Amino acid sequence: MISSLKGEISAIGNNFVEIEVHDVGYLVWCGLNFLKRRNVGEKIKIYTYQAVSENDVGLFGFETTNEVNLFKMLISVSGVGPKTGAQIMGQVDSEEIIKAIGNADVKFFEKVKGIGKKTAQRIIIDLKSKIGGLGELDLSKDDEKIVEDDLAQSLKQLGFDRKEIEKVVAKLPTELITIEEKLEWCLGNM
Repeated sequence: MISSLKGEISAIGNNFVEIEVHDVGYLVWCGLNFLKRRNVGEKIKIYTYQAVSENDVGLFGFETTNEVNLFKMLISVSGVGPKTGAQIMGQVDSEEIIKAIGNADVKFFEKVKGIGKKTAQRIIIDLKSKIGGLGELDLSKDDEKIVEDDLAQSLKQLGFDRKEIEKVVAKLPTELITIEEKLEWCLGNM
């Protein structure tokens, strides 16, 4: 597996760069944010993820290993393939993606071509507990009222109406402390 490349950019396309490494050109799919900051002839080190499928082999490029790890998490979600994951990663910074997952911002993901409401919800539900491992977002709150407001807001952004939210939040077990536990319980009991 190719995990990184160090060489010179020999070509830049709409969504890719070609990096020449010891007289061999590698086509690497990259996001628009990454491409805007690059020039032909620039020496670069890029971290990659090699995606292999039945019909295709592709290299997807990122500036850091943390971005590669976030990309791997995104494509682990059912319905999100490497090209869709690359579209998500290529449009905004990884911190914004983490924040959108933490805030259960369905509309953020629906803006990406090919992602509908159900896939956006699946991304949030599947990855909300995993993003804490990246150390980028603290979802714990000291004030119980803020936690309840965040919980209601998260459920609203997932598409539930106010009556459904009030009904399920009223039944929350008192032993649930974190917003993640409460959200998981609510989703299981809606």
